Amino acid sequence: MNTLYRLSEPLTPVRVPVVVPAPMPASAALPSPARSRDLASIPLPTDTTSSARHDPSTELPVVLLTGASGVVGEAIARALRPIFRVVALRGRRASAHAHHEVPVDLASPRLGLDSSAWTELAARADVVVHAGGRACFDDKADDFHCVNVSGSRRMAELAHDADAPLIHISTAFVDHIEHAREAAATIPGDCAARPLTYLESKIAAERAVAASDALACVVRPSVVMGDTGTGWIPEHQAVHGHIKMLLGGARTSACGPHQRLDMVPRDLLARTVTALAVVAVRDSGRLPALYRVCAGAAAPTCEEFAQQVVETARGAGLQLPQPEFHDPAKAPLVEFPKWASLPERAREVLAIQAAGSTILGAGEVFPTSLGGHELPDGPPALTLDQALRNLDADIRFVLTGGR
Repeated sequence: MNTLYRLSEPLTPVRVPVVVPAPMPASAALPSPARSRDLASIPLPTDTTSSARHDPSTELPVVLLTGASGVVGEAIARALRPIFRVVALRGRRASAHAHHEVPVDLASPRLGLDSSAWTELAARADVVVHAGGRACFDDKADDFHCVNVSGSRRMAELAHDADAPLIHISTAFVDHIEHAREAAATIPGDCAARPLTYLESKIAAERAVAASDALACVVRPSVVMGDTGTGWIPEHQAVHGHIKMLLGGARTSACGPHQRLDMVPRDLLARTVTALAVVAVRDSGRLPALYRVCAGAAAPTCEEFAQQVVETARGAGLQLPQPEFHDPAKAPLVEFPKWASLPERAREVLAIQAAGSTILGAGEVFPTSLGGHELPDGPPALTLDQALRNLDADIRFVLTGGR
């Protein structure tokens, strides 16, 4: 069986080592000590792709944001910037959209800041958005605990000391933890991807936030894809690796055709978080404790996902085979036809894909908060047509080499 011989790139993003700068006094990167409390007139952004600068004479509410240079956090910073003063709590990389930056260490007590810098930081915050964390599916449980769990606990402490609401970005797939635990046994022992470790860290992070005294809203997005209309994303994610695999002529997908690939565009998630941040500073009592950013009933199945790849490729002049499916929940990968004779790289990619499928559930529909009464100024719920157009944009983004 012809499978994955043309695939040449991994499913997970390439991690580029980055030198972390020496810490600087937090107060040197902060706005004026005067906190803005006249917040009722804050408008929602109409164009989150804009890089417009704020009017220096206008006092903006201050948001402390982690993960501002990441795939999710970059979009959130861009959406927040027109109506908030964005202070990025910086880890590895600088943010392109923050007004100010403070180098921190999420795993350290007080984020690695001394007590005066911590107090200075807390004194300026109107709202805290925690979008930082470790999201790759490797099996480094200690790293996940240090960053995802300890980091979330530190941010909850900071929000409490700031007397500011916390918006904590989690993942919708924590709802599938039991399915993931059962399905993990079907994954080959030498597979590099262990999504269960990631999910367990996100559950522990949510519990750390819930155990704190901070007023918090937990946001649970599903798979984050490229921006609406363009598919643009600063670095490819696992879903883009799956698209690339199918575009390369792979005939088999290691997932169940009935499983749902619930995905939402980055900019839609960013607009949602921005709307929640506005609620947080206007009237924190209206901030929901949990907000789900999912496609819900509009999410395509894995079979519909693969069919969309075939149709988009056909529109670009490529003729792809109709993919087949090997559901690892029904038959272990070692029972895949001629498994032992497949090239090592083909087995590795199939195993990674099968591991990713363990968190997708058994085909059930995620609930979604989009379009609900809790956030009337937030984005509406997605329709099936919109979800497929978003997927088409991601496929074209991959087809054109990310241009």
